[in-house]
Amino acid sequence: MSSSVLVVTNAYPDFPGSYHGIFVRRSAEALSGMGWRSHVLAPRIFRNSLPSEQLPSHDVLRFPFPSAQKLLIEYKRAPVLRIGCLVASGLYSALRTIRAQDCRLIHAHWAFPAGVIAMAASALSSRPLLLTVHGSDWRMAAGRGGIFRKAFLTVAGRSGRIISVNGEISRWMVEAGIAESKIFLQPVGADLEVFRCAPEIGKRVPHSVISTRNLTDLYRVGDLLEAASAVRGKLPELKVTVAGDGPLRAKLESDADELGLSSRIKFTGRLDQRELADELTRSRVYVSTSPVEGASISLLEAMACGCLPVVTDIPANRDWIDHGANGLLFSAGDVHALAECLLRACEDSGLAKAAATTNPAAVAGHGSFAAHIELTARLYKQLADDA
Repeated sequence: MSSSVLVVTNAYPDFPGSYHGIFVRRSAEALSGMGWRSHVLAPRIFRNSLPSEQLPSHDVLRFPFPSAQKLLIEYKRAPVLRIGCLVASGLYSALRTIRAQDCRLIHAHWAFPAGVIAMAASALSSRPLLLTVHGSDWRMAAGRGGIFRKAFLTVAGRSGRIISVNGEISRWMVEAGIAESKIFLQPVGADLEVFRCAPEIGKRVPHSVISTRNLTDLYRVGDLLEAASAVRGKLPELKVTVAGDGPLRAKLESDADELGLSSRIKFTGRLDQRELADELTRSRVYVSTSPVEGASISLLEAMACGCLPVVTDIPANRDWIDHGANGLLFSAGDVHALAECLLRACEDSGLAKAAATTNPAAVAGHGSFAAHIELTARLYKQLADDA
């Protein structure tokens, strides 16, 4: 017989084909096989999203609020009134779900606004709380300070256990006064049943580069196009695969044409996991131009497939990449540095072989999705038993 857990999240796939918060769905599916029935509570952003879903592994309830058909991360300034409505509606739905499903504990993905809802529901229902910090919530707390910092630390302080997806976040929380004993470091990770290394680096397409990030302003995929244009004379066989989608796709396709790269760049749109794994195992170099990360699942998937990563020089990536040993780092926004890294990545066979050997082992050691699920299930049991 399974035990019930309320999962409060900012993001969950909004409709068939949506990848918004896809890892929350995959986690619920995996945890169902370990005796936990998840009742997922998420804001209803789009009109064509179903208000509720009953799936074999878990249930989904999307609570209403005035979303204006926009994700919260799309606002340049925090929509305070909309967030207030979201929290009030979410808390009402959370308390009803706890009572109706007899949930033994609450799991919040992101400290706010989901964590604020979960914290209030925890206090009112006397259910223990697990918080997973993914990065965007922490960046607001650390970067903007003020009410965001206070909200983050209040939610973290009242959580019984915390999963942190990278070391920088963990260190910051400890320095801010959160008890280190309740913080567990574990990225969501790559599914190693799907993302596996090809047997030989020599079988990959020469001078092949892949990006798997969303096509939004945040991820700066345009920097990759500019760098590819800069090195195409020195890398006549250069082929770039852009395996992602988003509102900037049409603009990036137009930019590629203007740069004379249309024959060298393939825009695949969003791929399912197995299609993506196939593209990664055919590619020599993985590139991420994002200036911010929590713990990049995309990077871990590429590493698991044996790609040579060329990624921005930020703490979350330095947790995994040692420049010149298993990948290359460049300053975010520095297209010239990225171009130099592309040249080296495509031409340095020794570095490519080292990455194909060490990176899959590193992900298997402490970056797998299975390890994330095992930790989550263990913390669920601890919290439920202590309640």
